Amino acid sequence: MEENWPVDKDETVDDLIIGGYKLLQGVRGYRFSIDSVLLAHFARVEGIQTVVDLGSGNAVIPIILAARSKQLHIAGVELQPEMVDRARRSIGLNQLQERIAIYQGDIRRIQALLPGGYAELVVSNPPFWRAKEGRISTNPEQAIARHELELTIQELIEAAAYLLQQKGRLALIHRADRLLEIAACCQEKHLYPRRIRMIHPFKDRPANLLLMEASKNLPGQLEIMPPLILYEKPGLYCREIRELYRS
Repeated sequence: MEENWPVDKDETVDDLIIGGYKLLQGVRGYRFSIDSVLLAHFARVEGIQTVVDLGSGNAVIPIILAARSKQLHIAGVELQPEMVDRARRSIGLNQLQERIAIYQGDIRRIQALLPGGYAELVVSNPPFWRAKEGRISTNPEQAIARHELELTIQELIEAAAYLLQQKGRLALIHRADRLLEIAACCQEKHLYPRRIRMIHPFKDRPANLLLMEASKNLPGQLEIMPPLILYEKPGLYCREIRELYRS
């Protein structure tokens, strides 16, 4: 299979463990982290058929979602041509071409790629850092993935609102300290937060990440879920995350 979907010398083929699937990643470019795994399992997929992943990178989230539900048809949108090529080869490597399609393009111009009201579910692991925050990587893949150089949170939420059907859901992961900003952007576009889960690295540390689900034109009670503590001790994930990989 790898002969049909070649691997460049500066790439690795990594076992996702989940579903027996594999992923092509650049040795020095963007490489997925636990953030993507958490989001792919936080998103509710029961009864869902159409999904869009905004900022697909190497297509790790679409591939995990495909492992979770055989009913899903997933469209990924990614700006960087090199990552689009890698994502498409990963999809071919896993024989998922009939269920996942990757579109190369700018999320800020989503109307040129997909029709409005296309998706029942939109997911995204967007850049966490504003353009002028912190040190920007000299590697273009990492810089665009981590910093809002090509896409702000406001632009992401606007694209999600365009793509979602009535009562459709947006699921995303982001920095915990940007909660109020994200919630305000969502409500401005009539995406109402319905579930939030805070993520703590250790039980005695403040939350540094959050998972949020918002519904289009469907206000209602907000569920604050039990917190997720990532590590029992340094180097050992909590039981919940270990179970995700065993499943």
